[in-house]
Amino acid sequence: MWTGLGVAVLAGVLSFLSWDRAGQVAGVVSAVVSVAALGVGVYGALGPARVPDVQVSGTGRAVSRGGGEANTGFVAPSSPTAPGTVSVSDTGDAEADGGSANTGFRQG
Repeated sequence: MWTGLGVAVLAGVLSFLSWDRAGQVAGVVSAVVSVAALGVGVYGALGPARVPDVQVSGTGRAVSRGGGEANTGFVAPSSPTAPGTVSVSDTGDAEADGGSANTGFRQG
């Protein structure tokens, strides 16, 4: 939306200027936009590290009896790829009698 609005305003301004003056304004505007785009690209590549998409920390104890499931970590749905970055720390004990137990990360 903002890009479309900027293009419309610039086109409106340039339509009221002489060819020489419009060429000068367009050159300055394109130089400023180019430097801004370069800055955004560099910031995206070298900017602050992203936090994990999923964080699991400080969970309690989980107990399951009779073939159930005990989970104190993170279980992601089945997928060919992991759900972004996952951080698991300080999880509690998971105990399952005849079932499954998870204290970290499991997919599927």
